[in-house]
Parts: sequence; C-alpha cells; structure tokens
Amino acid sequence: MFEPITRNIFRWGTIDGETGIMMYSHLLLRENKAVLIDPLAMPEIIKMIRILGDPVAVIMTTYPHLRGCSLLSRQMGIPLFIPDIKAIDEDEAITKMFIDLYSMKEARQYDESTSLPLDIKAHIIPGRHEMALKFDDFLIVGDSAYGLNGKLTFSAALKPIIKKTSANGLLSGHIEDIPSGLQDML
Repeated sequence: MFEPITRNIFRWGTIDGETGIMMYSHLLLRENKAVLIDPLAMPEIIKMIRILGDPVAVIMTTYPHLRGCSLLSRQMGIPLFIPDIKAIDEDEAITKMFIDLYSMKEARQYDESTSLPLDIKAHIIPGRHEMALKFDDFLIVGDSAYGLNGKLTFSAALKPIIKKTSANGLLSGHIEDIPSGLQDML
C-alpha cells in the first residue's frame, strides 16, 4: 500500500473517479513519529500507518484536499492542522461552512509562524489558496506542482519558495513526485 520515497517518506494513492487524475498522500517519519499530509482514507490505512510509526498529526495543504483528513484525525485521536483562512486568502464564509460541514471545528489553523510537528515549516503560496510544507530536503504541495515524465510542472508562485527553501525534492498531491534535482529544474 505504501510506496517508499526515502527512509522517512512514504506515499499512497488512488485514481480520482471524477477526474481520472492520480491523488497521492504522504506519510512523514521522524523518531518513530508519523505525520500524514492530505491523507486518503482507505481500508486498513490506520493499521498500516501504525506499523510505520506513531501518528501525531494530520496536515492539510489546501481545503480541496479534505480527502480523509478530518475522518482520520478523529479516528486516530490526533490533531488536524488546516491552512489559516486569512493567510491563504480563502473566502471566509465558504470555508467556515466547509469546516462546519466536515467536522473540522476542532482543527488548528496554521500559517507560516505555526510550530508544526516533526519541524515541518509552512510557506504560503501566494494566489494559490494553498500552503507548501518543507520537511527535510523536500517541499510538499497539494496542487501547485507535480512531476510528469521526470519534468517539473508548477505554478510560478511556487518558484520563489523552491529557491528560498533550497528544497531538492518535491512531494505532490498529484501525478509524480520529484525525488531529487528540484533546484536544477527551475
């Protein structure tokens, strides 16, 4: 079920039945602690996560990536971090309705100053209603970038963040990850 990216990073995915596009989730590990990024809820997923590490948090990169975030957070009894509405310039009324509808009232809104588990650092992607997350040598995004046939496709708003973080790899919510050479692709 899990595909290893590195010793500390795994992913799993499925095809979106509506769009036909691959959707991926990532599991990050450090010192036997696991953080889930935009997790898809699948049969036996909690059991598989606990084999790899002790789950400590779920983090959403963008509101359209609800997937199984709220459900898995509740089932595992761990915090859910959602992007700060004001920081990513979301429509506040619609987003609050979304938060109510999907039982995310207990979720913690995060921005660039929030201390996230595993020393993950958040970066606002301007104009994209999305957060990029830096973990080890990787930048993690939901929809702003992806690999396709070994080449990088990304939003122009992401380029300064890639440079600023010096990330060498990219983990994407769709299509392919870029395991190395990210800086050379700019």
